[in-house]
Amino acid sequence: MIDLNDLCKQALANAEQREKNGGNISTDTRRMLKHCATEVVEAMEAYTQAVDCWRRNGVCLNSNFPSELADIICCALIIAGKEGIDIEQAVLACIEKNRKRAERQGDKL
Repeated sequence: MIDLNDLCKQALANAEQREKNGGNISTDTRRMLKHCATEVVEAMEAYTQAVDCWRRNGVCLNSNFPSELADIICCALIIAGKEGIDIEQAVLACIEKNRKRAERQGDKL
């Protein structure tokens, strides 16, 4: 099982070190949220390219889509680490909330 809270610590430490080394990254939560939005756009572009490639060739082996999704997840991990959020509990609560919604027990469908 993956320890998401440990991954938060690792992702934050890596981002802080990159920042210290002069990398174009900031662990400021607002700036990281903006960066995450950019990663979402990049994931959409990668997905579109992968779908286009699949439609043309029937297969697409060199998709960047998985890597772009991972970038989004790492942004969220960095933010959670910076803000001291128990991301495992937050994800489990989200899964439960959506389970209830799927069973028409939640606040919305």
